[in-house]
Amino acid sequence: MGSTMTVDDKHSGGLSELYLAERIPMVRLATLLLGSAHQAEEIVQDAFMTVGDRWDMIDRPGGYLRTTVVNGCRAKLRRREVEGRHLEASTMGGLDEAVLPSHLVELHDALRRLNERQRTVIVLRYFVDIPDPEIAQIMQISPVTVRTLTHRSLSILREELS
Repeated sequence: MGSTMTVDDKHSGGLSELYLAERIPMVRLATLLLGSAHQAEEIVQDAFMTVGDRWDMIDRPGGYLRTTVVNGCRAKLRRREVEGRHLEASTMGGLDEAVLPSHLVELHDALRRLNERQRTVIVLRYFVDIPDPEIAQIMQISPVTVRTLTHRSLSILREELS
């Protein structure tokens, strides 16, 4: 008997595999950028929906997913800023302090003090291990700008964490 797999089965299989492999790393990425696990889950779910809708047109689904998650986070951060909703310094913005070691709480607070572009570059480079050229592509900036933002951000973090 031959295979009865349809085109839709192939589509959902690839997307399902991507979901299983990338959901947790993407939620982690979005949580680091947003400071809210709940909002991160929403952004990641929306990103998977977008990837699913465009699956047949995407050459690199993982890269497209990552770009979509980062852009969703950046849009959410811009909306927060425009709406005037700033996280209080004493809160973790949705992260549970009781679950995190103190050095991670300190790092999270220091990351929150970076501006959106600086935080995005640091998270992508050091927490998701993406090379500078891909970060430049995701953020739609030049690789030189990525290196400059990284250098400045690390200086700020060193000062904040010392």
